[in-house]
Amino acid sequence: MTHGSCEQTEVHGADIEDAKGSPSEVKQQALMANKYSLLQAIGFNTMNMFGTGPLITIPYCLGSVYPQGPQAMLGYGIACIACSCDSFVWGEIGSMWPSCGGSYVYLRELYGFETWGRLASFMYIWQFLISGPAEVASGFVAIAEYMVYFSPTTLSYWPRVAISVGSLFFCAGLLHRKVDDVGRTTLIFWFITLFAIVFTLVAGFTDWHPSNLELPDGAFSGGFGRPGGKGIVAAVSAATRFGVYDMTGYYDVCFMGGRVQNPRRTIPISCISTCIIVGCTYILVYLAVLGHLPWQNFIDMYSDDYSGNPPGIMSLFTESRINKEFAYFFTAIVAITIFGSTYSMLCGFGYLPYAAAKDGLFFSTFAHESERHPGLADRSLILVVLLTLPWCFFSLDVVIDAMTTCLVLVQFVGQAVGLLYYRWRIPRTDQPEGWRMPLFPIPCIIQMLIFFFIWISSDSAILWGSEQPILEIAVCFLLLGPVVFFARSRQHQEWPFSKLDVEMSEAQGDADNDPQAKEIDKEAEVWSSNSDVPLASCDVPQQDKEMAKVSILDGKMASDMLPSESTASTNDATNSSHVSL
Repeated sequence: MTHGSCEQTEVHGADIEDAKGSPSEVKQQALMANKYSLLQAIGFNTMNMFGTGPLITIPYCLGSVYPQGPQAMLGYGIACIACSCDSFVWGEIGSMWPSCGGSYVYLRELYGFETWGRLASFMYIWQFLISGPAEVASGFVAIAEYMVYFSPTTLSYWPRVAISVGSLFFCAGLLHRKVDDVGRTTLIFWFITLFAIVFTLVAGFTDWHPSNLELPDGAFSGGFGRPGGKGIVAAVSAATRFGVYDMTGYYDVCFMGGRVQNPRRTIPISCISTCIIVGCTYILVYLAVLGHLPWQNFIDMYSDDYSGNPPGIMSLFTESRINKEFAYFFTAIVAITIFGSTYSMLCGFGYLPYAAAKDGLFFSTFAHESERHPGLADRSLILVVLLTLPWCFFSLDVVIDAMTTCLVLVQFVGQAVGLLYYRWRIPRTDQPEGWRMPLFPIPCIIQMLIFFFIWISSDSAILWGSEQPILEIAVCFLLLGPVVFFARSRQHQEWPFSKLDVEMSEAQGDADNDPQAKEIDKEAEVWSSNSDVPLASCDVPQQDKEMAKVSILDGKMASDMLPSESTASTNDATNSSHVSL
């Protein structure tokens, strides 16, 4: 009986191996099962973009220029160009460092993992702890604002708070599941979003009137002008902000790069294709809505002087094109689309504290993965949810404007400048494998110029005489970041206050220029790939690699010592590496 059972077990095992392949292939299939596919990655990016796109911002974008009108689309188009160039930056750095954490990981690698990169990544986390939760909360508040079409009382304080907080907790519950379930939910939201966009394009262009797009008198009066005033520059600077706000999200999958199948291929394809296709679709949505619905009929509702609560622009569009009953249905569809956008945004943001904790720049308790749901950074997600909760109770206009200004400089400009710096200081043979953008550095330069223009043209009481000192708030907040970073580094004896860090940095620079550098890199890759560090697929690869280099270099240097000293030094280095990891 026992022997028969053993034989049966062996046959069963052979059947499994024949059906699924070798043990290594079975292991690979198990790992891939807990990762997002290319289609799901595109779904995340698309959802993050569309939910906060033109379905909300059309009237506000047109009303941001003087005089109000469709000429705002000039600045909107420029923003689309900037973001398209920026998608090439995300595609390249995302394929080189396919790890959870997104910009946090990229900035640290680009500027030096143990030197200035520590400050750059800290600055990103510094502004994220406010801007990220505030941005998430703004999506849930937008759902309440769209519900005003059903009842104007939804924008009263407590109903708005109830809708926002309830949406936040429901979203958190949907995300606190397995990666496969989260990915499938994303596709459902994605299909709903596609329906909303297709309906808008078909309904708009089947009753389209070019006369509705005529520019108002004096559309570009004032000549070249300046930000905050009249003229071309004022019109472009105001409208580009809405374009960037609408376009952001094409990089959402980068924040969960360690949880993506074939990330070196998936990340560039999903970022670039999503950005370019959705950017063109946005322009078509603007044309479809404005070609059917005269902007003069609704623009006054969205001005600061309007005393009522304006309904969502798509509710007015659908009521005009179909009827009021169908407008109720489509309003609900748009609200679901906004929720889906915030869902994908929160999913990506949930990995940021986790990545920082793995690097030792944040509380270690958040470097935790759910045992029940593999791939879920559960404590990190809960932290972002708790940070988002207070913002559901406040008006976010000035705070979001100031933090968005910080984000433009730290994230977008910071990554483009960092990529130029990295390509200049690191030989091509020593750079990680990955996709490389065409026409480098032209996309980086275009992106930097446009985003810096957006940043410097922000509302400023000093530069432009604006009522709100948005730029001043952002600058003060950014200047406070290095103060906190250096104070923390001094307290913990970390770079640049640790003598050991300085010596290691100098030794690392010598090692990189040594003829044996390539051999050490290869040995380090093998060492890190064979280690049993939890969440290795989602950690920053460079962290294991650097520790492996230390062990290998120590081992090579120990060859000049006595045998007993060599053995002790090598063992100490190896044990130290494992303890650190």
